[in-house]
Amino acid sequence: MKKLLTIIATAFIALSVSAQSEAGSFTLQPNVGFTYTTATGDWGKGTDGAFALTAGVEGMYMVNDKFGAALGVNLTGYNTSVETRKDDVIYSNYYFNFPVTANYYVAPGLAVKAGIALNLLATAKIDDYDEYDFGITSVKVKDMYKSTFFTVPVGVSYEFNSFVFDARYNIGISKVAKDDDGSFNALTFTVGYKF
Repeated sequence: MKKLLTIIATAFIALSVSAQSEAGSFTLQPNVGFTYTTATGDWGKGTDGAFALTAGVEGMYMVNDKFGAALGVNLTGYNTSVETRKDDVIYSNYYFNFPVTANYYVAPGLAVKAGIALNLLATAKIDDYDEYDFGITSVKVKDMYKSTFFTVPVGVSYEFNSFVFDARYNIGISKVAKDDDGSFNALTFTVGYKF
């Protein structure tokens, strides 16, 4: 039994080590996941957090065995909600998200990361879910938002057998609305596959 556990542990360590890319290599990683967003400042008053989808691809160059630099492009939802007595209202906002991150491997396959991200507004609408009529009314509100805003992504990822599990907290550092102060903060969880 001890030999079997030793063999399994050794295989796991070997797989973990092989999951991390070598110095000088470039990899591409498609990913998909979800975000949970809250709004801050005046813009966030009276709103609650909401879930949305995110998907994209990230390219990373390994500078050395411990440090990599990554650039990504994603379509990311930054949704918030308002619950009334009659219905639920979702502020559905999707952005093209361009994160640039530094990745430092603290252990085989385990990286901490931080960077900056530009977000370009793709769509913005309000979806009103009426619980009595069972209908959805959508209103486009793109003109309420600034066309860009910036976030600071900080997080951690773990690579195993070419799969990458990534968790980031995206801190909004610029205004999202034209007429109100406030930004979006979002937790993002993705699963990717590294080529």
